[in-house]
Amino acid sequence: MRLELGSGAHPTQGFVHHDRWVHSPHIEVAFALDTFPWPLRDASVTHLLAIDVFEHLNVDVQVWLDECHRVITPGGLLEFRVPQWSNPYSWRDPTHYRVFHRETFHYWCQDAPGTVWRDFGRYYFGATYTKWWSWRGVVEDQKDLRFTLCKPSS
Repeated sequence: MRLELGSGAHPTQGFVHHDRWVHSPHIEVAFALDTFPWPLRDASVTHLLAIDVFEHLNVDVQVWLDECHRVITPGGLLEFRVPQWSNPYSWRDPTHYRVFHRETFHYWCQDAPGTVWRDFGRYYFGATYTKWWSWRGVVEDQKDLRFTLCKPSS
């Protein structure tokens, strides 16, 4: 399944559409994203899309990433757009709990450019942590950041 979290009023074609409640005919799945675990089977999503969603959740970054990791199939994608710290509009919205840097998710990706994972990420989450991601990239999207991570196959 290809699942778009927080589809809102403008759903992306080719995805099953989620939101907190069924407010429109295109919403096919409804549940709160800040309550864990989500009512989705393990490894049931091949592509998880979350455009302008995560910054509205008052949840720990690692907890959210771990839940995404749980529901995504090995080799599946996590694609999301979040507000960039340098975009002044990121700070305007009072419902934003956080903003992000281009290297924020390097902490969870041992193959990301630079040394963030090597110098910090691999130590922050404990010696037994196994929910690492493979880096696919980040691009600027409407002055915000659009990340793509992949759940490793092995």
